[in-house]
Order: sequence, then structure tokens, then C-alpha cells
Amino acid sequence: MYRLPLLFLTFMLTFFVAHASVAVPNLFVKNFTVDDYKASCQNWGLSVASDGVLYVANNSGLLTFDGNTWKHYKTPDNAIINGVTFLNDTIYTISENSFGGWTRDHLGVMRYHKLTKIPAEVKFKEPPASIPFVLPDEILHAQPSVFTTIGDLYFIGTTNNGLYITSPEGTILRHLSTHDQSLPDNIIRAICIQDAEQIWIAFDNGISQISFSSPLIQLGKRSQIGKLKNATLFNDTLYIQTNVGYFKRTLEAGDNFEPVDIKKETFHNLPQNRAFDSLQVKNVFNDPESLGEFAHAEEIYPIGDNLYWLCTKNEAALFHNDGGKGTLKCRLLLSNYNMNLVNRDRKIYPLNDSLHLISAMQGVLLVNIRELIEGSLGSSTPLKISEIKYIDKNGDHNLPVNSEKITLPHNFQELTVYVGSTIFTPNHQISYMIEGVSSTWSPWQKGGEISFLQLPEGKYQLKIRKYVVKGPYPEIAIPITVRPPWYNTIWAWLIYIIATALIAKYTLSYHLKNLQREEKSKLDAKRQAEEQKIQEMKSKMLEAQLQNKNNELSLQTSALVKRNQAVQKLLDELEHQKEILGDRYPNKLYARMKSLMEESLNDQADWVLFETHFNSAHRNFIDRLRQQYDDITTGDLRICCLLRMNLSTKEIASLLNVSVRAIELRRYRLRKRLSLDGDTNLIDFLMNY
Repeated sequence: MYRLPLLFLTFMLTFFVAHASVAVPNLFVKNFTVDDYKASCQNWGLSVASDGVLYVANNSGLLTFDGNTWKHYKTPDNAIINGVTFLNDTIYTISENSFGGWTRDHLGVMRYHKLTKIPAEVKFKEPPASIPFVLPDEILHAQPSVFTTIGDLYFIGTTNNGLYITSPEGTILRHLSTHDQSLPDNIIRAICIQDAEQIWIAFDNGISQISFSSPLIQLGKRSQIGKLKNATLFNDTLYIQTNVGYFKRTLEAGDNFEPVDIKKETFHNLPQNRAFDSLQVKNVFNDPESLGEFAHAEEIYPIGDNLYWLCTKNEAALFHNDGGKGTLKCRLLLSNYNMNLVNRDRKIYPLNDSLHLISAMQGVLLVNIRELIEGSLGSSTPLKISEIKYIDKNGDHNLPVNSEKITLPHNFQELTVYVGSTIFTPNHQISYMIEGVSSTWSPWQKGGEISFLQLPEGKYQLKIRKYVVKGPYPEIAIPITVRPPWYNTIWAWLIYIIATALIAKYTLSYHLKNLQREEKSKLDAKRQAEEQKIQEMKSKMLEAQLQNKNNELSLQTSALVKRNQAVQKLLDELEHQKEILGDRYPNKLYARMKSLMEESLNDQADWVLFETHFNSAHRNFIDRLRQQYDDITTGDLRICCLLRMNLSTKEIASLLNVSVRAIELRRYRLRKRLSLDGDTNLIDFLMNY
């Protein structure tokens, strides 16, 4: 009769033991919306690759996430991708009627290849596993769609009521949906296990990452409990005071804050030692350099054992004070968890050695310092460059991701460097600095996209660091060279120098030639002046000589005229004496004297000498007349010469020993021989000939 109760007792003990063996997990949910990944809201499949990159099948194509940057890739036909998985270095996707393979080239860009078939080992969906328990009615009514398990936790996605987490017996441990504002959507399309402590969920509207052992969890929302003012932990119960009242709860997962009416029930006294709000860093640490970026912390909170929280902006760091020198225990950047410290009246309350309570804009946060530090003890995930591209007037240009340095043209418009780590790390914040442009690090940012506009020509260094909880920040450095424009390159300057040298050479040569021409012109002018002067002197000398010859000719002619006149007088006297004396003057003597006188008057030697002097003085006047008038006689030439000398008819008659009448007759014949008309003066013609 005791068998049935014993079996019932055994069953109940087994149930409670089994139930107690599965702890309700503390969850941290990070949601991503279309504003984050910039594609369609509807997602169909998820796959986490071994290199720490998440791949998502989306209505708009393929999405990738490396922990920092979301990227979107379209198929050539803009098809909807319904499933995604990876094998080796290829990402395989399936659309309505086709398969595709995606690989990264040396530029880090995903390239699509349409496939007619895929390897047999490629599976877009794991074979449906059987759920080893009967689903509760609540889950059945929510219409289960996807299922997966990690250890003793079962995750069941539904098509209208979010995610259920159950024990192996089917007990609902947690329920996440839009009703508690933990998920962005209730329609779950896919669940992907990242590791033993995290899963990814694809929704009809958004994507979520759920962590089970996060060092930071949200205990209560600001909209429900208000702003934290004081807190303490007593007998596993957390008591807090906010600006709207008093609340309590346990630290077990799934528990919620309950309001407390301090007039009706016992409320554990809260600590009143809040005098540390007025502390300053310089009053606690005498070596500010040991605090690094927290040397100018805005708030400082002592938590005992010479430990102090230092807060600045949205970050807190725990330091141990060792004789005035700060030793960093850990850092906490709330941006990594999509949380924000309150701007004013910040509070951090130690609950025990590892659990601390923080007042945030989103509500009350619980941070486990031990888990935070232990989670950072593993090897740090290094940063890696996933894509480098720049834009110029010709469009977009990608550079190899393994480039040891980045070389850019002078006219580039924008450079973008995509940096990522992996989704396996909880800290994704990065900061950067461009040496040569800025001497300070940029604020921490979630996204891995680093962009900056055109830089002047020169050499720079892009430094990128990743946030870590403890120790120095992992850092990479990429040299950047902005090439000068073609007109400012070394070759251009060589051309400028050569061109300048050639221009200088030809300019100097030109000026030298001009100087030489000017000098030659001066010399020529001087020479011409001297020659002209010499010519003038010669002309003067010739004129003087000509004048002398004319004078000589005139004297000779005058002497001949006088001589002939004298001889003529003597001849006339001889004739007169003969007439007077008659026979008394001997005929022989008379004839002899008359013959001598006539010979003297007709002496040809005198005329030859006259012609010589006349030609010398009058430039071969006689020869020119002979050449032009070949029928001119010797007597006519003598008449022409004497007329050119402007001698009178009487003087010419005396020289020629003829009568004046004979001269006039000969002048008349000469005019005809020279073919002169009646208006032409014979003497003027001969003077100008």
C-alpha cells in the first residue's frame, strides 16, 4: 500500500532535483534595426563563420557583421536570399530559384557567383531536432517556428510571441518578446548559435544578439523604477531607493523589482556615507599620469580596500590606490552594452566584492567585476582591416586590405577604412587618430567605418585602437601617403629645373647675342662713321685735288690763252712791221719768225697735256662724250672742253687761234651734233654732263 506514495515521492524529488539543476540565465539582449544594418527589415537566415563574421540572409541581399560594421551586398538580380551558410572560404546562399557563392577578393569585397549546384555537405538548415518534452500550451499557441539548444537550455522561437527558454523538462525559464520590450519583433525566422554563451536571432523586423553570461545586466528599467539614489544588498535581497520610491528584489534571473511601502514593511537601512560625491582625483591620487585618460575624471567613488571608481563621459574605470599611484583593475565602457551613464548625480554602489550597482539612463545596472576581468584574460582579438576605398572624380576605388601603406592621389575626395574585430568579443568600440592632422584620439565609436575628407599632400599615419577591459589598448597603424599633383612631383620639379636652366641658357644666349649684335652694331656704326669720315675726308681731298686740278687747269688754260694772245700780238706786230718795212724786212727772216709763231700757236703737245689735266679734273669728260657721240670731232671736243670751263668765245678763239666768228659757227654745228633743241643752253648742258 506504500508503493504508490513512494513512487509519487520519487517522481517529485526527481522533478525538483532536475528543475533545480537548470539555473534561470541572466540575459543581455543587444538589438539591431534597419537603422543599423541599412537593408530590408525582414531576415530569413543566420550563419556565424569561423573568422567571427555574422552572415544574414535578408530580403535585400546578403548582410555581414564583423562586430563593428554592417555591410550589405546585393545579388545581380536583386533576389531575396532565403538561407545562408558557409563552408571553407565560401559563403553559400539560396534564393527562390538559384544558389550563389560569395568569396572575398584581395580588396576585401564580397563577389557573387551564381551556382548551378552546391557541395553535398552544404546545409542551409540543420535537420529538425525532436523536442524531448511536450511543449506547454503557451508555446503551442505562439506557433513554434525554430528550435535550438545549448547545454540544458532549450530555445524555441515562435511566429507570434517571441522567444521561449525552457528546461529539458519543458518548464519555461524565460520569455522574451516585444511585450517586455526586450526584443524588436515577435516573429522569429531563424536562431543561430554563436558559442556556448550567445545566440543570434533573425526576426521579421530586426536582428538580436543574446548573451547568457554578460558581466553587465539590467535589473530594472528607468521607466518603471526611476533614477537610482541609494542601494544596499542584505541577505541576498537588493534594496534600492530611487527618485520615485523604495524597491527590492533578489538577484536571481527573471526576478523583478517590487515597490516597498516602508510604513508597512521592514526595509533594510541604506548606507548614508555619500560624502564622496565631493571627492576630486587630485585629493586621492598624487600621480595623475598613472590614471591615463582618467586623470581628469568627472567623478570619483571609493568602494573600500583603496579601490576607486573614476567616471568620465560614458566610461568608468576601477583603480587601486597604491601610495597615491593608480593601478588599473578594469574599465567599463557602457556604449559596448548600448547603455549610458546618467549625466548628473551619477551613482556607483558596491554590493559585495564583485557586484556593483550603477545608475544609468536606461535604469539600474548590475556589473560583475570578477566576470568582467575574467572575460578579458584571454588573448585579445586583434583589429583587422576589412576594406579600404577612396573616392575621386572618377568614382570609387578599392585598395588591397593587406596593404602595408595607403597611397592616395592628391585629388581624392574621401577615404574610408573599414575596421573590424569579431563578433566573439564583447568589446567592439574603436577610436582612431591621424598623426599629422590631430594629436588626440577620437571618441570611442561602435561602427568600424573611419572616413575623412581630402588631406593635403604629405605623409600621415592612421592609428586605430580597440577598447579592452584591462591593459593597454590593442593598436594598429597604417601609413598614409597623399601623392602630390603631377606638377609638384620630383619629376615635375626636375623638368622645371631643366626647363628653367634651358630658358636661362637661351635667355642668356639671347641677351648675349643681343649684346653682341648691339656691340657689332655699335662697332659697325663706329666703323661706318669712321669710313664715312674717311670718305668725307677722301671726298674733301678729292674735291681739293679736283679743285687743285681745276685751278691748275684754269691756270694752264689762262697761261695758254695769255701765251697765245701774246704770240698773236707778236704775230700781228710781225705782220705790221712787214707792211711798214716791206722789202727791208728780209723775207727769209719774216717767214722764219711767222712759222715759229704759228707752230707755237698750234702746238699739239700743249693740247695733249690740256686733255690729260681736263680729264683728271672733269672725270673723263672727253671719253664719255666720245662714247656717247662717236661722230664728234677732235675740234668739237676741244670746243666742248673750253665751254665746260666757262671760257668766253673770245678766249676760245684765242686758244684755238681762229676768229670769233669761226667759234660761233662751230658752236652752232656742235649743237646739231649733240642733238640739242633750241631751248637747251649749250654751256649748261656741258656743265652738267
